[in-house]
Amino acid sequence: MNEMISNAKGSKSEQTRKRIELAYLNLIFEKRWDRITVKELCSRANITRGTFYQYYGDIYELMEQIQGSILQEMSQKYKELSGNPRPAFRIEEFIEKYDVEPPPLLLFWFDFCRNHKTAMEALLDPHNGDPYFVKKLKSILNEYIEAMMDNDGLPRDELRGYFVKIVAELHFLSARLWLESEEESALSADEVVNLLNTMRVGAGYMTYKKMISTR
Repeated sequence: MNEMISNAKGSKSEQTRKRIELAYLNLIFEKRWDRITVKELCSRANITRGTFYQYYGDIYELMEQIQGSILQEMSQKYKELSGNPRPAFRIEEFIEKYDVEPPPLLLFWFDFCRNHKTAMEALLDPHNGDPYFVKKLKSILNEYIEAMMDNDGLPRDELRGYFVKIVAELHFLSARLWLESEEESALSADEVVNLLNTMRVGAGYMTYKKMISTR
């Protein structure tokens, strides 16, 4: 009996947290994240200030918990995917062995954005989102893009740094455009992934051509 009561309270507590988080994320579309007041948030979430302070010390702690949860989930999934790479090959074998299909690491980004649509759209907002969150996210993306390049057999040469930066920026740009678009003519997630994948395939081919031309 006591366990059932505890589970019920835990469920209600989680629902309240989710309501607070959702109200806060929706307010970011209207106002810069660190200028949203507890009063505004409580009004939007239809809760008392006392209820808010039962869960969070202030707006900054709320944002930190939202970001922490997202970054932890993303990091964990990327580690799992990186632990199951495609068969490795030397770049000289590009024509025979290169897999032009988008790798799981690339597909996951859009699945993740889709599953966390409101949070990602709000946090990536160029005007009201948190730029420090973007920096933290870029750090994770850069790490997995490096892993993707290693798996593609690409050398750590002077082109690599440019590739990593460009592909990371394209991740953010494409995700933001895709999340914000509501038109029927908008590209699907698969189409956006294929556009990003052309950059990956092109980098592999450029490296291959450069290598065979210097022989």
